[in-house]
Amino acid sequence: MKILIEKNSLLKHIPWFYHPENPGRVKIIMNALSKTSFRDHVLYVEKSADLSDVLSILERIHCRKYIEFVLDRASKAPCELDPDTYLSRDSLELLIETISLVYETASSLRSNNTVFLIIRPPGHHAGKCGKAFRAPTLGFCVFNNAAIAIEALRDNGFNRITVLDFDIHHGNGTQEIYYKDPTVLHVDLHRNPIDFYPFTGFPEQIGSGRGRGYSINFILEPGSGDDSYSFMLNLVSEIIELYSPEAIVVSAGFDGFLDDGLADTMLTEHTYYNIGKLLRKLNLPTLLVLEGGYSIGLKRGVPALVYGALGIKKEYEPSRTEKTIYRQNVEYAKKLYNHILKYLKK
Repeated sequence: MKILIEKNSLLKHIPWFYHPENPGRVKIIMNALSKTSFRDHVLYVEKSADLSDVLSILERIHCRKYIEFVLDRASKAPCELDPDTYLSRDSLELLIETISLVYETASSLRSNNTVFLIIRPPGHHAGKCGKAFRAPTLGFCVFNNAAIAIEALRDNGFNRITVLDFDIHHGNGTQEIYYKDPTVLHVDLHRNPIDFYPFTGFPEQIGSGRGRGYSINFILEPGSGDDSYSFMLNLVSEIIELYSPEAIVVSAGFDGFLDDGLADTMLTEHTYYNIGKLLRKLNLPTLLVLEGGYSIGLKRGVPALVYGALGIKKEYEPSRTEKTIYRQNVEYAKKLYNHILKYLKK
């Protein structure tokens, strides 16, 4: 496993006011990884690219009107795309570098390679034309990094791809882009969106047309702990193996960690270690792109995931969900699992 940290994510796209999505996130990860036994797996990278080089990639994912909107706003930076999402004077420079880095890294995946890209800003809320499924904002995201990775993998000959999104917020942008596409299985574990941003990603949203059955949303109630997540992760493992993908793209968000700041779930190292173990078990070409996570989730969740992915034995005591909430989580998950099997077994 390689962990690539984008150097300029420390230096560019800096808010001029308080905002949780800032370069300090990368510094938290760097400090956490420096104290681990696998710090030799970490590389710092810088990718130069021109806007013209990435437009052809973006136009396969986002509509021209949205791309032009972002470029216009970037020319007037510092400014905001919406109340959640900002652009500083050098944000476009970082976005261009990030797009190129994601595409090139995904294109180079071979065999059972696993690469974790520590990049920013995040991307999974950015849909085809910006805000997806009527979400109120872009949620810190500008362009969709997971989708860029998927297109690169396709160019590299991979025909069946799974997206695993474990950010605690639903990856509405990625789901929208591939909602009708059976060659991309989108599996998303997130907080119940009934009263939680982006207010999308309900279990009944399973795709449409030929893609029906290939968008899967497992939802967690407030106060959900590691035991609830472990139950769902076992079902996710079975679903992915049944789909039999050729490669995996992971939207890696650590904001579900207890007290990370933007959620009310109680996940700990136990969950992220088990996600790493699942990726190791699947043993496929895998690219992880950083999504959310703003404090303790990055400090403790990132190392735990990498320990699991590397097969380094660790013991973490799981957090427990209150019994009524646990039963509700299990009921949601079982119902969705049984429904999805009807499509995947066709």
